[in-house]
Amino acid sequence: MRSYTLKLFWWFWLTAAIAVVASHMIGKLAEEEQFRNRGETMGEIAALYGEKAVSIFDRSGSGAALDYITGLQRTIRITGYLFDENGKEMLGQPVPDYIGEILAEARKKNGPARSFERGRPLFAVPLESRPGRIFAGALPNLFREKSSAATLYRLLAAVFAAALLSWILAVRLTRPLKELGKTMRAFAAGSLDAREKRAARRKDDIGVLARDFNAMADRIEELLKGQRRLLADVSHELRSPLTRLGVGLELARRNIPEGNGDAYDRMETELARVEGLIASLLKLSRLDALDRPEVRQPIDLSALLGQIAEDGDFEGAAHGRGVSADILPGVTITGDPALLRSAVENLVRNALRYSPEGETVVLSLKLRDEEWIRILVEDRGPGVPEGELENIFTPFHRVERARERTLPDEGCGLGLAIAGRAAALHGGTVTAQNRPEGGLAVEIVLPLGSRDHN
Repeated sequence: MRSYTLKLFWWFWLTAAIAVVASHMIGKLAEEEQFRNRGETMGEIAALYGEKAVSIFDRSGSGAALDYITGLQRTIRITGYLFDENGKEMLGQPVPDYIGEILAEARKKNGPARSFERGRPLFAVPLESRPGRIFAGALPNLFREKSSAATLYRLLAAVFAAALLSWILAVRLTRPLKELGKTMRAFAAGSLDAREKRAARRKDDIGVLARDFNAMADRIEELLKGQRRLLADVSHELRSPLTRLGVGLELARRNIPEGNGDAYDRMETELARVEGLIASLLKLSRLDALDRPEVRQPIDLSALLGQIAEDGDFEGAAHGRGVSADILPGVTITGDPALLRSAVENLVRNALRYSPEGETVVLSLKLRDEEWIRILVEDRGPGVPEGELENIFTPFHRVERARERTLPDEGCGLGLAIAGRAAALHGGTVTAQNRPEGGLAVEIVLPLGSRDHN
């Protein structure tokens, strides 16, 4: 995607550059026209130089007259030719065709002749002191001189100045849009208090856009916070009756005959599931209300993941599944150890839940680069449809038809959502992708603090 700043810059710069060049050309044409209009005066001046040249010729000869003409060319850039009554150049100089043409015109008119050839004024004036003789030549080529190196430098300087001003203008116009975009991305990432303050103070269309965004963000924040409060309140209020229900079931179990407790066992199992769901809801609601971990301390991440792998292997062994670890030693980051443990445990348990019997879940820890680490949980299950990969971190989202559980534990549909929120609070991300050889790989990428490799 091309930068809008660069687009504006190129448009401004091209417009300014065309205006500079056009102004220069118009100025040159105006100078040329002005020079044409001043031909009569310049012809009179040329006649004075011709009178002096012929006087020197009569007094001192052709050599002295040629020296004088050469001096005019060197000092004031007037090219001169002295012709006798027969049209012969008296000083032995080669005569260009355009001088011959202006000379013929002067003889035909029997008076002064002027023309403008290639931006250079030409003249041919009869000399009053020597009837029949004509002084012809070319005045300084101002049009070409104005297009010399000095003029080129001035044009380049003007174009550079136009580029600089165009860039400043483009940056000033697009900076508030970039700031607004940055605020929008922060809001989309979960920072519900993100607002654009500077752009909202503007009186133009960008200011209107920023104020509309702030109003939209206020409304969305209000709705989401209300939803979270409702969810937390309902979850909290359900705990007390569920606890009393559990106590009632236990008391009722004591009064039933031996061997008739299957229904009570089923009720206790469902009750435990509901309590687990409520606990997860309360935890997710609490995480959604945070913008950073509640606890920040150094964590030996390598040791933490090693413990999670051991616990997962122990839990999976009862169902013919295992967890293997490929963990880089000595990796330390700063964060909330309980929160990170919960996030990774949820991923490992989810992988065990969908892995076929006899398969092993792989938990690995590696460096992605000098600033980031990656925690990867890979299973050998059926994977997830490509269109569902971005949705599996949404609370209660299920893809049961394509990814059937192989363990009786049904979970509550919140483990991946909790993992995603935990990673976001630590400045990281969670992504999932299907493995080419089969199964699902879930990756947590976290910023790396200090590390020490053993």
